[in-house]
Amino acid sequence: MTHADNANKLFSEELAFSIARFPSFNKGKEYFEDGCVEKIWQEEKEYKAIVSGTHPYRVTLKFKDDELIYNCSCPFELDGVCKHVVASILAFASDKSFSTQPKQKKLEKNEVIINEFLEKMSVTQQRYFLEKILKKEPALIEDLKIFLQGRNQSPITASDYKTQFRERLDQLDLEELAQMWYREGEDYYDDQYGEFTTESLEDLVDEFITQGEKYEENQNYGEALKIYQAIFEALFEKQKTIRGDVSDVSDWFGQEMDKVVSFYVKTLIKTDNKNLKEIGIKFICSVFQLSSIYIDKQQILAGLKQTIINKEETGHALTCLSFRTKDSLTTEQSSLLAYLYFLVEEWITFEKISLENLKENPSLTLYLLRYYQKNNNKKKIIQISNQVLNNLNKKDKDDYFYGRQLFNNKEIEIQIRQFLKNIYSNEEEYPLMIDNLERLFLVTGELTDYKVLVKNYKNIFEKEKFWLVIKNHFADEYEVKNVFKVFRLENQKSEILGLINKYSLAECFPDMVAFIRDSFPQECFSAYKKKIENILLETNVSKYSEAAYHLKRMKEIGLDKDFINFVGWIKTTYWRRRKLLEELQKKQL
Repeated sequence: MTHADNANKLFSEELAFSIARFPSFNKGKEYFEDGCVEKIWQEEKEYKAIVSGTHPYRVTLKFKDDELIYNCSCPFELDGVCKHVVASILAFASDKSFSTQPKQKKLEKNEVIINEFLEKMSVTQQRYFLEKILKKEPALIEDLKIFLQGRNQSPITASDYKTQFRERLDQLDLEELAQMWYREGEDYYDDQYGEFTTESLEDLVDEFITQGEKYEENQNYGEALKIYQAIFEALFEKQKTIRGDVSDVSDWFGQEMDKVVSFYVKTLIKTDNKNLKEIGIKFICSVFQLSSIYIDKQQILAGLKQTIINKEETGHALTCLSFRTKDSLTTEQSSLLAYLYFLVEEWITFEKISLENLKENPSLTLYLLRYYQKNNNKKKIIQISNQVLNNLNKKDKDDYFYGRQLFNNKEIEIQIRQFLKNIYSNEEEYPLMIDNLERLFLVTGELTDYKVLVKNYKNIFEKEKFWLVIKNHFADEYEVKNVFKVFRLENQKSEILGLINKYSLAECFPDMVAFIRDSFPQECFSAYKKKIENILLETNVSKYSEAAYHLKRMKEIGLDKDFINFVGWIKTTYWRRRKLLEELQKKQL
């Protein structure tokens, strides 16, 4: 997943091409060209996108150690990236503002022009122009009203907003909504329906959310929170009444409820108003306790952890949580209670909850280790760490389900081993320290962890012995990139040549060749030749772009005569494959 060689180029079609299987790349390119990427933006070092598919999916991209880390909310489980990630990369590549490394932010061209006009205009001219615009665009009157309201809340209550929203909600035709839901999910639906007359539930919810966002942009968080609360409560109440043939539409209501909760939580995090935080914490805790399967408890848990930062706010939450006295807790409940008791320093209760729930909820480990560190209890830290790590290693290394909640064992193990880095002593516990650092790299595959490890080795023989371990551990084409990163750092070109010959299908194959081609030009050319010949064995039009891509990289090796002869051989051998020849011509090969 290494990005383009030119450090200034972040996103490119070549990047998308190199990390995706070809069906995903082609489908992602279609998505991009069809305008399915609804929005792209940057938040600090992360690049985010919304891509419309069966449902709107959220894509997050970021670069770490010259490697693209990607995540998509879709259920794609095959190797390589999904079509939504491909479409997002292409969208960023097509936007010049994202094509290079971020530089000092400059004013947009339109913003500069607006500022220049405002400086030239008199108050009378501004007033006249505003009147003219508002008469022409009456919808902007509401925006102006929100702007002038500032941070002051209106006398409209959450209950009033709920009544407004519920009235619109009750006007929806549930039978049509159900058919609309099936059609959106490409599921079965009744052919008698052509154009739907009822409003989409998503459109209705988004209309009210947009109103809340306008207040939020004006830092009127109180008004926004009232609106989001009203939408949620109306949806929740309406959902409980849905029965019979239209019961499947409950899923749509659940999806919208979860969306509204995310807006509420994000807004609550932004406010520092004590009264608003108290109201918000109590409301979101009440939502947290609902038994609805549609509500993302982990999202709420993460939001509460960001919102609740002192003992007073912790008190607001604890008074609302009826399950705090229960003997049996869900994983979400134990996570929240442990966090709250940690904040208020009720250590006896915190330790009791953590130890009782640790086996079913290993995510409690880090706070427990911090508690023992606070008490200088190194023995307990090592004991609990080993206990949890042993339990995790009995499970599959991938995500594992504890009840309904999904825990990522890999992330938990990383957190524990990162913590232990500062616990083990180089002098007193060298074998334990090295074992922990080695295992950390085997879990993360990150160069930063490898660099820490090699700094602590006592001699080069230990390092070279570990190279054998990582070659055996990252032994498939999807993980060999981690071995390549190490050998590239160590400048072990002969080792990389071995990887090239063994892993021709690895996504990092082009980057491995690029790194050693000056030292082993003939060997690299032969590896590419074999790879391209294998691609062309099958008469598959969808693979011709793949062959052309690798031919372009092959050309960069510099063996011009051999390259011309090979391309000529392809054109002669496969002269009947019109699409292949067109692809080669398009790529100027």
